Amino acid sequence: MLRKSRAAALALVLASPAAVTACGGCGYHLSVEPVTARGSDLSLSARLSGDGAVDGVKIEFSMLGTDGVVLGTVATGSDGVAKLDRPGAIGPDSVNGRAVAGWTEYRAKVWYLQDSDRAADAVCSEPATASFRHEP
Repeated sequence: MLRKSRAAALALVLASPAAVTACGGCGYHLSVEPVTARGSDLSLSARLSGDGAVDGVKIEFSMLGTDGVVLGTVATGSDGVAKLDRPGAIGPDSVNGRAVAGWTEYRAKVWYLQDSDRAADAVCSEPATASFRHEP
C-alpha cells in the first residue's frame, strides 16, 4: 500500500501546474528591436524588465532562418540591457563563417543556466524575436 501512495503522490506532483516551471506570471519581459546591420559590424541588444533585479541576467542571442546559429551570451547591466557587439563579424555573405543570406530574424532569450545563487528559473521570460537584415 505504501508503494501505491508514493506513486500517486509523485503523479500528483508531476501533474501539478505548480510543479512545472513556466514563464507566465514570473514578472519579467524581454524585448528587442528590428536590426539592419550595415557593413561588417554586428550589434544586437535586448532589454529585460521586471519585478525584480535585472542586473547580471544572461541573455542568449541567436540568428534565425534557414541556417540558424547561436551568436553568444551576454549579461544585462544595471539598466537591464544586454548588448552583443561583434566588430568585423559580418563578411560579404556570412557572420562568423555562417551563411547570412537566409537569416531574417534574430532572437534573444533568458539563458537557462545562470551563474548566481538565484535559481535558474527565478528570472524567466518568453523569448523575444525581431527582424534582421544585412546591407553590405
